[in-house]
Amino acid sequence: MTITVVANSDQADLPLVPVQNELEHLLALAPAFQEPTLSALRQAAIARLREQHLPTPREEDWRFTDLSRLRSRSFQAPIAPLAPEIVAEVRHLLCERAFATAAQLVFIDGHYCAELSRFSSDRLQKIPPPQAVGSIVTPEVFSDLNAALLAEAIALRVEYPIADPIEIFYVSSRQQQSVVAPRLWVEVAANAEATLIERFVSLTGDQQFTNGVTEIQIAANARLNHVRIQHQSPTALHIGYTAIRQDRNSRYRGHAIDLGSSLSRHHWQIQAIAAATTTNLKSLAIGMNDQIVDTHSVVLFQAPHSRSEQVHKCILGDRAHGIFNGKVIVPQQAQLTDASQLNRTLLLSDKARVDTKPQLEIVADNVKCSHGATVSQLAAEDIFYLRSRGLDEQQARDLLVKAFALEQLADLNPEPLRQELEEALLAALH
Repeated sequence: MTITVVANSDQADLPLVPVQNELEHLLALAPAFQEPTLSALRQAAIARLREQHLPTPREEDWRFTDLSRLRSRSFQAPIAPLAPEIVAEVRHLLCERAFATAAQLVFIDGHYCAELSRFSSDRLQKIPPPQAVGSIVTPEVFSDLNAALLAEAIALRVEYPIADPIEIFYVSSRQQQSVVAPRLWVEVAANAEATLIERFVSLTGDQQFTNGVTEIQIAANARLNHVRIQHQSPTALHIGYTAIRQDRNSRYRGHAIDLGSSLSRHHWQIQAIAAATTTNLKSLAIGMNDQIVDTHSVVLFQAPHSRSEQVHKCILGDRAHGIFNGKVIVPQQAQLTDASQLNRTLLLSDKARVDTKPQLEIVADNVKCSHGATVSQLAAEDIFYLRSRGLDEQQARDLLVKAFALEQLADLNPEPLRQELEEALLAALH
């Protein structure tokens, strides 16, 4: 068993390898641009990428994340237009997961598929991508790469409270090693409320690199429930960035579930720009075999009387590697902030590894902030107790792991989605 808690990287002295050509190779895959309003965003991103490189262990935010699987692949541009048989296969996939929604939007290999998309609520608008796209996310190498490679972006505006969820599918279909860059912008107007579900899924044999960015603007007194599910093929690569800006008295509740991909990393960036915001973050990552599952988050308070709560759980088996780096920033002007952060990791193998780094950066003097991290294995006394009640050892272990995982889904809606995720989690654990 290897456990590292805020340890010095043993890779910090590695030489900085020349990787400029890797970014040049990826930039060469940029598709024809279909969003003229975002041309300035794309050009600025390309200019920054000319002076950057893929992250290495020298960089603090990447010192635990091994990107060799990304570096070792030679990517191609995704093929368009989509073949009819692929559209038919995706249609079948969607039918298996259908429930009542206000809208269903489908991207296949990074391309918007109008044939499989639908809107059933006049309280939701599909708008042209505004000039504000790119204003919430912090520029860094992968968010810039997304802007440089995106073919089209989708923007949504929620005007009034919506009962049914908005569901967005990002489907990877081909066995070729392609790179796709989905981009989503969501505005939740003042006093509106909605549930947004993002799903990243694969058809058989997916080896794509998905590099997605979602930006969400939540206006005053608005509410958003956001569920992000990454369940791609075990041979896929996935890096995602979710950036949220919250106005006065708004509430954001986020669930992030990571089940698939050989390498997956999700970064949450929360900006509470006005007073009395509420932020709840729950995430669950499961890694088996030799998967790498990485969760980063930054919660920045810029006004007083706000609250945040974050719980991240990770279950690791075989030779999997989990990473958690959560940061809460409370400057002087954010007095009376109440923030808590907890990372709990369950190791199912003595070869699994976790690196965890919860952080608090506090300048204000009238706050209530806490953080913590626990790393454990299944307790022998718990297994013994369950066996004394008639379960065999495997059944006892399965029950304990299930209870640890499903606690993260207890408040997730709608009900059919929670049931589906419970089944997917149990399948991943086995």
